[in-house]
Amino acid sequence: MIVRLTVENYKSFLESTTLDFVAGPAKKLSGNLIRNPNKERLVKSMALYGKNASGKTTILDALYALKMFVVFSSQDQKPTTRIPRFEPFALNDSSSKRPARIAITFNIGSNRYTLDVAATSERVWNESLKVQRTSKQPSRKWTSITLMDRSWDSVQKNYLTKIHPDLGTELMLAAAKEQTPPNRLMVGKLGSMNSEIASRIIQWFDEDLSFYDMHRNNNSENEALATAARFHQQDPTFATLLDRLSRDADTGIRELTVDDETSFELLYSESEKKPEINKVIKPALVFRHFTQDGSEIFFSRQQESSGTLRFIALLTAILQPGERRRLVCIDELSASMNPVLVQRLIRIVHSKRYNPLGHQILFTTHDTHLIDPDELLRRDQIAICDKNRYGCSSVRRLDEFQDEARSDANLQKQYLDGRFGGLPMFGPTLEDVEADEEPLEIIS
Repeated sequence: MIVRLTVENYKSFLESTTLDFVAGPAKKLSGNLIRNPNKERLVKSMALYGKNASGKTTILDALYALKMFVVFSSQDQKPTTRIPRFEPFALNDSSSKRPARIAITFNIGSNRYTLDVAATSERVWNESLKVQRTSKQPSRKWTSITLMDRSWDSVQKNYLTKIHPDLGTELMLAAAKEQTPPNRLMVGKLGSMNSEIASRIIQWFDEDLSFYDMHRNNNSENEALATAARFHQQDPTFATLLDRLSRDADTGIRELTVDDETSFELLYSESEKKPEINKVIKPALVFRHFTQDGSEIFFSRQQESSGTLRFIALLTAILQPGERRRLVCIDELSASMNPVLVQRLIRIVHSKRYNPLGHQILFTTHDTHLIDPDELLRRDQIAICDKNRYGCSSVRRLDEFQDEARSDANLQKQYLDGRFGGLPMFGPTLEDVEADEEPLEIIS
């Protein structure tokens, strides 16, 4: 589970900015929350609103950048390989030369970890890993330990490193200090050396933090549908659930079945000049419908609507079988789907029946129909991204707007009226546009 994310000098976020998943004190919609081992409450979903280029997707970018860096650091890398995606704020000379910083706090079992990384494309400048463990006392308070701290000394031209013995044997820790290059995280190196704690952290980033969006992976929908087909074959409970939800969403689908799908891929090798054609057979979803006379007809994926496919893919991304809680990040949740169907999808996430483990979602959207304090989302589940005239982004939850966001207020109307920011400030050409205006004469 994610607890909070902090970014600083990262892309459009110049100042340190934190998105917190810890719930506020409000008692409404308590089913939208997860309770921690220390009785702290976290939200199951977080919606990011804001104008175009306000920083919504950048929040997801930060999580993706850290995920990729952690996973890649557990693999062998050339010392000259540049660190991808750690991009500093570029609109002033000072910030563009400083490292970008991304810090995440997340729970694994009863332990809470904070990984804080500052890096440029050339090297890691600072990396720290802390753990908070729940005490066995009735108070259930956290006890905190710094497991690792690694900082680049630009004067001595070396790393100053402290590692707690909980991370591994003395021999392993000495080797990690010696062998971790500037372009890798030490937590990744320790994971590759089978440190139990580091390996579990890498597993969290690799398997429990997932992304569904076309911005980073234009094949994410096909991958999710392939996963749906695989689990539909392997897990009867998941198959029944996916069938029922797809049918009850008024998609026209009566049942999902699975059949083999044949495709061909090109395999390239250094020794062969021509690529080899490889035949691939994978399970694929087939969609059963009824014709007007009541007979069956089966549609392939290519014959279904994009909204239907997206709904099924998102259901799979969120509800696929597993024993650990996951965070699913979704860019433009409402794309291609009816607003009412999007609301139902969010209710599924909040449902203890359909989401008993308490998986979380973090999503961007422009769909203001989701902003309703009494029906769907709490105020601590809605965050507004905005950007000032200097190009600096910020993010604030609605419950931080204490004067404007009253519990009885029409939040959708207030947002559209600009009370919380996050709306475009039009220039004169767009500001003066009226519905009955004469067409603008274009002079060549």
